[in-house]
Amino acid sequence: MKHIVIAGGSGLLGSNVIAILSSTKNVSITCLTRRNLSTTQSQMLKEVLFDFENIEEYKKIGKEIPCDIFFCCIGTTLRNVKSFQNFVKVDRDYPIKFIENIKQNSPKTLFVFTSSIGVSNPRGYFLNAKCEVEKALTKSLLHYIIVRPSLLLGKRKEFRMAEKLSGIVLKKVDDIMKKFKINDEFSFSKYAPIEAALVAKTMVHHALNFDKVMPGMILEGDDLKFNEEDENNNPNTENV
Repeated sequence: MKHIVIAGGSGLLGSNVIAILSSTKNVSITCLTRRNLSTTQSQMLKEVLFDFENIEEYKKIGKEIPCDIFFCCIGTTLRNVKSFQNFVKVDRDYPIKFIENIKQNSPKTLFVFTSSIGVSNPRGYFLNAKCEVEKALTKSLLHYIIVRPSLLLGKRKEFRMAEKLSGIVLKKVDDIMKKFKINDEFSFSKYAPIEAALVAKTMVHHALNFDKVMPGMILEGDDLKFNEEDENNNPNTENV
């Protein structure tokens, strides 16, 4: 039995991760949430109310809350939190608090972090926040999987006009480049929009099959495109 904890389970990517894990054998899932997401609890999926402002809460991971794999899918927008300070708190400070406390209390945990493409050359507050978390994670000595998707496609709880339009334009550009076979030459594929469900499948597959001989792995571009043949060879999952 693998004990899996997820922060950010109400978001687009996090909710897809939970949906996939719910069809997986031999796992227990704990979702950290500010408020209850559902009215039902099951043996496999448990919601735990979590105060992200209270440092004592973070210390529970690995102690009161068993954790073999931690999925950090936290993310927000300036529109939601109203200020740059609050954005940095959510996208940078919360993940780093998880890293620091998990390193202390559960050092054998595999930490799966949702970052973003472009973080290797960060520009702007969003990529800089992701970059700082990546640095903290790789220096922590925790085993890690860093996932760097481009624009995520899927049904969100909130409508984002800019992302919707960007997704349509970039998808058409990607289709044209594939048609004329110039995608690889210009390395555009890793910047093309990708379905959140596909990224989630890839994350779950690699997390459940992670080889701790290596310190960690970074997934971006074509590495985020789930391979059905890999899934068929995975004894832990069913109907994923």
